Amino acid sequence: MKKLILITSMMALGLMSVGCSKSRSNSTGNVNTSAIGGENPVIIDPNASNGVPTFSSGFTTDLVTTYQAMSQYTSIPGNFVGLNNPQNIKINLNFAHVADGRYGGTVTISYYDNGVLRTGTFDAGTGRNPTYKGMHDNNSLQSEYNFWFNFENKTVYTGFYEDSFGALVISLEPEVVSGGGNDAEPLNVKYKGSVYFKNFAKVKNNPYRSCWHIYAGDNDCRSNVIQTKCGLAPGVEAGYTLLGTFTNVNVKQAFNIN
Repeated sequence: MKKLILITSMMALGLMSVGCSKSRSNSTGNVNTSAIGGENPVIIDPNASNGVPTFSSGFTTDLVTTYQAMSQYTSIPGNFVGLNNPQNIKINLNFAHVADGRYGGTVTISYYDNGVLRTGTFDAGTGRNPTYKGMHDNNSLQSEYNFWFNFENKTVYTGFYEDSFGALVISLEPEVVSGGGNDAEPLNVKYKGSVYFKNFAKVKNNPYRSCWHIYAGDNDCRSNVIQTKCGLAPGVEAGYTLLGTFTNVNVKQAFNIN
């Protein structure tokens, strides 16, 4: 009996180790049409093409957060203003289809503090990485990891965004689980989201690669969970902290789908 229990336990541990085994990816591939883990993007927009992305004002909603999270988020190099009493905290999602189901665009966090409007805009590029000898991910889409996929019978979205001071991960899932996971689900139901942040130890000055295509050092923001699409949260082991949550997301507006 003890032997059977031991074997069962080992099998369970083996299953647990599959998928989200590491916080960071070690891939050195160049051009990917699927995530490192082999997950294929779900195309939610039947009219999506690989043309020039078109942006509007996106979608804005309230961001539910805490003073502690906001204080950590604003603790970046060169910020001597600090945080007093942030009010009217908002998040704006403004994404557009780039190619192969990937979405570039911006995430903007805004709030008023002491009557002053403060904003931070984080970007995922709409082009491809320039090609340089000795560099990783030459010619990969800058928005390589930003796409919809099926996870636990839901159509969900995760993606990376950055500015000079840090990175964000956006995670979207249906507010009500229908169990369908069909490709049109995001266009027909409301979504809820979470935003995670990771501040850089030093200001990023690499113009050639986004932080999710940097493989070491102070500006490496990779997360194996987000890259392989084996979960919805990037993980504290990858250096991320939950900034806040938001609801009632209009996917058509956020992703500029007509």
